[in-house]
Amino acid sequence: MQIDNKLSPRQQNLQTILNLLDDHQKLSAKQLASLTGLSIVSINKLLDILDSKSDLIATEFLNTRGRRAKIYKLNYQTLNLGVIQLVEDNNQIKATYFLTNLAGKVQFQQFHDQVITSLEQLTDFIKEQTAKLQPQKIIIGVPGAELDGALQLSDIKPLRGVNLSAAVKDATQIETIVINDANAATFGAAIELNENDNIAVGIYFPKSFGPGVGIVINNRLINGADGLAGEVEYGTVDPQSDISQQIISHAQNIISLLDPNLLIIYAEKLSLSKQQLDQIKQTIQQKFPLHSQYHLDFERDFEKDYLKGLTTIGRKSILTNLSMT
Repeated sequence: MQIDNKLSPRQQNLQTILNLLDDHQKLSAKQLASLTGLSIVSINKLLDILDSKSDLIATEFLNTRGRRAKIYKLNYQTLNLGVIQLVEDNNQIKATYFLTNLAGKVQFQQFHDQVITSLEQLTDFIKEQTAKLQPQKIIIGVPGAELDGALQLSDIKPLRGVNLSAAVKDATQIETIVINDANAATFGAAIELNENDNIAVGIYFPKSFGPGVGIVINNRLINGADGLAGEVEYGTVDPQSDISQQIISHAQNIISLLDPNLLIIYAEKLSLSKQQLDQIKQTIQQKFPLHSQYHLDFERDFEKDYLKGLTTIGRKSILTNLSMT
């Protein structure tokens, strides 16, 4: 994730160090100084600040040429995330709760095998799960988007117009963030495939609901001026047309407008035949004879990428908060 330019210079430097440790796993003060352009003295002062705030920074020593070098890394086991995936199951939206560490390793999960009929039902489920072992932060993935504090364009009617992040925080007393499902999956896949610094786009096709698009450019999720980027129901593709033609049309719009390095089409819930998929791929390739640098991927697992994205976004949010305290 990029650095927030609203932070003070010191906060920006703290966030840069945390992001570098997150990206590189282990770094010495000398390596951090080289990567940031700061002096080793400044790096050591900033590391001392982080160490005084949290147990997240861990150290170890390596012997190099007869000398001991102090190495810094993030201890992902010190904090937990409470992750809720709202996802289609048998033509209905249901919730699964995951307790993970900051690296995204699942320690516990619980599927809520009930259709979401009210906000209270969902918050009761989340409150019950988080009471077992309280996470540092809650991240909820939803079909839809929070605009001006309220969930809009959601496939879950009881949650429309609800300030979901505030409602869950009130119920659990835990800081909560809400992320669009297609955004989270696309970001997770981009991280996994090392395409997050490029242009990566994912389009998710549920079986019983409209598609959604996630866009990652230069390691940043693109939400748009109104927070409606990727809401393709406002586009020109006819939702009543043949599903193969819908996929081709959406892909054609995305490639022509963004020229992405990666385009993921999550269509597993549509149960398309191999012949249909091959025809879609062939048609897309024929429409773009000059576009040779993009990778078209139909093989990604939406729910795995979704979880990866949510845990990564949750971790980055915690690291940002740590730099600001």
